[in-house]
Amino acid sequence: MPEDLFDPGTLLADPGSDQALSLMDSLVRWLTSDGLMIVVILVAAALASMVASWLLRRFFRTMAESGTKLSSVAGAVVKRDARSQKVAQTRREQRAETLSNVARNVAHMLIWAVAAVMILDKIGVNIAPVIASLGVIGLAAGIGAQTIIKDVVAGIVMLFEDIIAVGDYVDAEYAEGTVVGINLRVTQVRGIDGVLWTVRNGEIIRVGNYSRGYSNAVVVLDIDAEADDDVVTTVLRKVTLELAKDPHWSEIIQSPADISGMLDVDANRYQRRVIIQTAPGEQWGLERELRGRVRDAFAETDISFALPRFADSLQS
Repeated sequence: MPEDLFDPGTLLADPGSDQALSLMDSLVRWLTSDGLMIVVILVAAALASMVASWLLRRFFRTMAESGTKLSSVAGAVVKRDARSQKVAQTRREQRAETLSNVARNVAHMLIWAVAAVMILDKIGVNIAPVIASLGVIGLAAGIGAQTIIKDVVAGIVMLFEDIIAVGDYVDAEYAEGTVVGINLRVTQVRGIDGVLWTVRNGEIIRVGNYSRGYSNAVVVLDIDAEADDDVVTTVLRKVTLELAKDPHWSEIIQSPADISGMLDVDANRYQRRVIIQTAPGEQWGLERELRGRVRDAFAETDISFALPRFADSLQS
């Protein structure tokens, strides 16, 4: 084929029918060869993405289901209660969903990156220098993007060590709330006020996870110094026993109440503390219920709460 076939100046100077037909013929041949291959590559990449997504989702779902079956067998052997097994199952499902999302995103990126390189080759770009250049650029970018690399490595560690999962209530130092999304670079946390916080994985130094294993409902009571402590103990035991027998709360209470002795005693008050182990994330509702029941029981037995310290100073 002549080199000046695609020269616009030549075509304008001598727009002969032979050259026009040659140009059309070349275009048709390209469309039926390389052009068709590009379409095939795009379709194949789309199909590969869908298949990879389905396989990964199926793999992690099967992994979670297998873990549930093994846990059920182990639970029957060691007599684990149904509530503990349910909590463990929920945790496995959360982790499987989180890993599935990340794995599918990585697979999609790899598939489309390979497709892009193949398309460049079909349109006549010499991909060998491109790949070499990308290697150099990647090295330079890696040196300049150490923060991103740090975030990605931290994200991989958090995912595979099962530190947090979607649905957990966490304190991630810079944000506290429910985890709504995790990828290799950032973690998204929805605060109790509705704010969506996005925290870089590399900046998370510590994580407090309220959704692992169990939680504690902790209620500290300021009681008037004149109150009979033996009566207070009797009332607290009665209230916590009734609470544990309540069908609505018995499902989330995992241990008997731990009622402390006197704490922080002074001339005007002393403190008592009640701790009840609960299912993960249920401690706040139980604390509210316990405070309400203690308040009503104290009112029935004429036990007075201590006045706040600032009120004492005002009265004095």
